[in-house]
Amino acid sequence: MAIHQQPFIESVKETLHDFNMLEPGDRVLVAVSGGPDSMALLHALLTVQDDFKIQMGVAHLNHGLRPSAADRDAAFVQSRCRKEWHLPFHLEKEDLLTRHQHQKGSLEALGRQARFDFFKRISRAFNYTKIALGHHAADNAELILMNLFRGSGLLGLSGIPPIREKCFIRPLIHQPREEILAFLRKNKIDFVLDTSNRDHRFLRNRIRHELMPDLIHRFNPKLVETLSRTATILRSDEAFLDQQAHQILDTLSIKHATHVRIPISVLFGLHEALQRRLIRVSIAHVRGHLKRITLHHIDTVLKLCKKDSGNWQLHLPDRLIVHKDEKDEVSFFRSAVSPRNQEDIEAEPASPPLYKVFIPGSEEGVQRSKLKALNTTLALRAISVDSLDGLTSVRNDLKTEIGPEDFFEMASHPYTAFLDMDRLTSPLHIRYIRPGDRFMPLGMTGTQKVKNFLINSKIPRETRNKTLVLLSGDTIVWLVGLRIDQRFKISQQTRNVLKIEVFLA
Repeated sequence: MAIHQQPFIESVKETLHDFNMLEPGDRVLVAVSGGPDSMALLHALLTVQDDFKIQMGVAHLNHGLRPSAADRDAAFVQSRCRKEWHLPFHLEKEDLLTRHQHQKGSLEALGRQARFDFFKRISRAFNYTKIALGHHAADNAELILMNLFRGSGLLGLSGIPPIREKCFIRPLIHQPREEILAFLRKNKIDFVLDTSNRDHRFLRNRIRHELMPDLIHRFNPKLVETLSRTATILRSDEAFLDQQAHQILDTLSIKHATHVRIPISVLFGLHEALQRRLIRVSIAHVRGHLKRITLHHIDTVLKLCKKDSGNWQLHLPDRLIVHKDEKDEVSFFRSAVSPRNQEDIEAEPASPPLYKVFIPGSEEGVQRSKLKALNTTLALRAISVDSLDGLTSVRNDLKTEIGPEDFFEMASHPYTAFLDMDRLTSPLHIRYIRPGDRFMPLGMTGTQKVKNFLINSKIPRETRNKTLVLLSGDTIVWLVGLRIDQRFKISQQTRNVLKIEVFLA
């Protein structure tokens, strides 16, 4: 096959050499959608396959999102692979919409995961050693901007790695989009266009078609090159920090296959950047990945470690438990691993702190209680209905004349509650939620699991376990900041009211 525009091919060869992407004898599976990037990648690798002594095959996943167009794209790629180049061709069709209905989340992310799963499956089945992807310099720049908007750290701002997991390679990662298109035109290489790439509902497409052209035109004509260079620097810094954290973790004698324990004195003897990184690599060691772990999770662990609050445990995604004991060591393990079978993990994980709160008398004024381990201060005031000037009656909707200072603010302050004090038993208790907690939300006649209430209220998963509950005896009277219990609301028979304000640190 005669390919022109040698500078493009030489640039691709340089990238392959610089990152040691290929070795003689590699079997390379090329991901080809039929679009311009993947067709340029396929032709470039076909041109250099003899130089690198590799064998090639092609994989195409039909997502089924554009029925007729997707079938056309698959037929286009299949025809060229089998008829023109006689390459092994691997085709699979995925009902991504049905999968999305069951798994929810981002359709774009789900499609990306489906592609990677497909490529890995084909590689294992047919003994491919490398998987070539068509990401180029502009893709890298777009991802950097996306991650910048999301508030990513070094890893996100490092962009798309040229090599991932030692098998995914990106030979076009340094190629500008314009040079790819020029290569296709020069060699009269056909390709298909995916109309979804112009759908501005997707953030990446808005960045590609709106933001990037404006930034390039108005601020920096070499923006793609600049962002790629910055990503290369940050990727190097990221790799160094990661290496340092792994070395520290490897020196700890309390690192095991299923859990990690770190002396807090060791943790806080490190620079802040390495503190965060050590927690990250500890979590990755236990879970095998960092999916759904955010900076908020990492900083919460550090914040709790800094507090002299005795035992505590924190539940993170994927059944991960972070536990601090009285030895001033922080442990990372998954709840599926029984602590009783691990001699150096506490046999019983610590329970969330439980505080007693005494109800003041009506003559005592405002009583404040500072709950250190919960990062919370409570202000309680007992109010006799008969003592309120201007009060005519107390109604369920709290809209009659009962004194705005004590009652009307309830509607606009979720962290203020008004309860029928005569239905409460002193002392009250306050703690974080526990599995199995139930209460009767205001306005309902039956009880409901607190977990289900939080899910229905769209409370993020990572913050649910930090929801406070106020109890009278064993009965929840207030899901703090969200809803009081129907059984403790103010009614026409209410004679004494307890006003409670919660101030979170």
